[in-house]
Amino acid sequence: MGGINSGRRRSVYRGAVEQYPAIDLRVLKRAGLLRPGECTYDTLRWRNQAPEALSVRIFINLSDTGDASMRIIDPLGAGTISQRVAIECIPCPYGGVRCYLLCPIDGRRCEQLFLVDGMFASRKAHRLAYAVQSDDELSRAQRKASKLQRQVEGDARYARPRGRNRWAMVQRLKAAKIDARMIYRERLRGLVNDIS
Repeated sequence: MGGINSGRRRSVYRGAVEQYPAIDLRVLKRAGLLRPGECTYDTLRWRNQAPEALSVRIFINLSDTGDASMRIIDPLGAGTISQRVAIECIPCPYGGVRCYLLCPIDGRRCEQLFLVDGMFASRKAHRLAYAVQSDDELSRAQRKASKLQRQVEGDARYARPRGRNRWAMVQRLKAAKIDARMIYRERLRGLVNDIS
């Protein structure tokens, strides 16, 4: 009792975070758009998203840190998106400020705003979940095997291991692939038993 996928399904969540376009404060900071004492603007574009939310223009006003804000406007002028989001600037102990977006719906601090039904708000306000929260045992095992595969091969995120570390990682990859195969076979056996 109480195993994976047992009990009632969650019905309070609307969908996964990965399905919706997002404005991430950390990305804006890396792009140099969050400069205290200045007003900046840029156009954000999303790929592989809904066509009606392909791009927005954002204006960030940090000239007065007590009344900082961000305006989000549809660049085509269609009027589908026009929103103002307050930014809270907290002074850091050793100088500078740390900025947070204030969710327009519930007023909480957040670092990401997601576009759902034509309005940008936080993940909790829109009742969004992460895709991994609804993964089952098989997809978790497959995700683990693919992550180990990327680590063994090396890519932009992971450096290729060398020596004894590489041998140990290859062994973990083999074990993860075997686990994923066993879970898949058990699932197929269960389907065959249900049919017959």
